[in-house]
Amino acid sequence: MVRLVRADGVFSGGGIKGLAFAGGLQAAAEAGYDEWSKLAGTSAGAITAMALAVGYTAQGLREQLDNFDFGSIADYGALGELEIPANLQLRHGVTKGEALHAWIEKLLAEAPHPAQTFGDLEADRLRVVGADLAHSRMVVFPEDVVLYVDEQGDPLRPNDFPIADAVRISAGYPYFFPPLSLVDERTKKAGVLVDGGVTSAFPVFLFDKPKPEHPTWGFRLFGGNPPEKPSYTAIDGPLWPIDMLKAIVDTSMNALDKLEMVAFAPRTISIPTGDVPTLDFSLTDAQKKELYDSGYDTAKAFFDKQPTGVNTFGAVPASSAPPTGGSAGS
Repeated sequence: MVRLVRADGVFSGGGIKGLAFAGGLQAAAEAGYDEWSKLAGTSAGAITAMALAVGYTAQGLREQLDNFDFGSIADYGALGELEIPANLQLRHGVTKGEALHAWIEKLLAEAPHPAQTFGDLEADRLRVVGADLAHSRMVVFPEDVVLYVDEQGDPLRPNDFPIADAVRISAGYPYFFPPLSLVDERTKKAGVLVDGGVTSAFPVFLFDKPKPEHPTWGFRLFGGNPPEKPSYTAIDGPLWPIDMLKAIVDTSMNALDKLEMVAFAPRTISIPTGDVPTLDFSLTDAQKKELYDSGYDTAKAFFDKQPTGVNTFGAVPASSAPPTGGSAGS
């Protein structure tokens, strides 16, 4: 008999590869973890955490991802890729970024528990990681919105901040999506807010405390196939400057993985995503299935080992201990 257990969930960045999270969540639900308390994420992980926070189940999330045309996210404009130079000049991104924002708003509006602002959610329900390049810092929504001011110069209020704006910032892969802007309270200058993976691609630490109420399960994506293999990015040809910029961003987003995994491995489901590029929005149905199956198989194997959820303080949440005679991971 599976005992339902509440847990906190944290989801890494990974672009389009975030499709694998739906499979991981299905396996977690089958292990008894289908009621999520606190949720956090970066980039694609922010979208996943947001979806769970407003009531989507693993199956509901899969249906939304299967039915959405991800190709529409590459909204260069009416002239297609011919508009890239103008977008870079005017928007500082090759796309307009409007389609991604609209899809996030649609997910929120059609959710089992619709929400627009962080105040519409249970307190501390959702945390989303972004980065402010102009002020060289990580920004965690909603609490860090107080660092910014409105048009009248008054500090922004966390509960009033739109969830869609925070998630759009977190998922805003630099140079591909235009950054969003908020005015800093101290410098009075506009921030350049982009993908949270620049500062923390896998923010499991957000819920660490000496006496945890729930286990925190981290869902992390990595390129390659088990065992993890070294990645390689070709930086050559006439477009080498763009290749190098993408490599710089990817490196900054993943350089801390080894250090983080030393501390977080006992509660991390590391999902291999094969050779799927982060920004490949034209996935085939077969590729989507491969990502889903990889997430499911990896998470099932993880929970079959009955992890204790021990955190960086060495604390084991009592609620994560499987009952005598219970099924794996329950």
